[in-house]
Amino acid sequence: MMKRWMLLLALVLPLSVHAQFFDFGFGDEFDDFFGPQRHEQVQIEKAQFKGGKAGMNEFIEKNYKNPTPRQQDLNGQILVYCLINEKGKVEETRVTRGLLQAYDKEAVRVAKKMKFKPAKQGKKKVKSQYQVAFPIRKGRLSFNTLPTVDI
Repeated sequence: MMKRWMLLLALVLPLSVHAQFFDFGFGDEFDDFFGPQRHEQVQIEKAQFKGGKAGMNEFIEKNYKNPTPRQQDLNGQILVYCLINEKGKVEETRVTRGLLQAYDKEAVRVAKKMKFKPAKQGKKKVKSQYQVAFPIRKGRLSFNTLPTVDI
C-alpha cells in the first residue's frame, strides 16, 4: 500500500512542478473567452471622517466629557466599532475594548454624533465599518503622546 502512494507521488509531483514553470498557451485566448469582467476591479473607497484624522481628534476632544469622579489611575484605550450607513451617519455602535462603564458610555455617545463621508464601491455609496479610538490617560481623554524620559 505504501509503495503505491509513493509511486503516485513520484508521478504527480513532477507534473505539478512542470505546470508551475511552463506556459501551456492558454494566455490571451483564455482571457478573451472569460471576458474583461474577469479583470475588472471595483475601487472601494473607505469611509472618512469629515476633516480627516485631525478633525476627528478635535471633534472628540470638543464633545467628550470626562466622567466624574475621575479615576486618576485609569489608563488605556476605548475602541468603539461603528457601522456607517450610506448617508455617512453612524447607524450602530459597539464597544470592542472598554475601560469602565461610565467612560465607555461617553465614548459611545460621542461616536454616535460623528458624521462621515460614506464609503463608496465604484460610484455607489455603501455601508461600512469604522473603529474609533478614545485614548484615556490618568482618567482623562488625551491625544497627547509625549515620549517618556528616564532620569
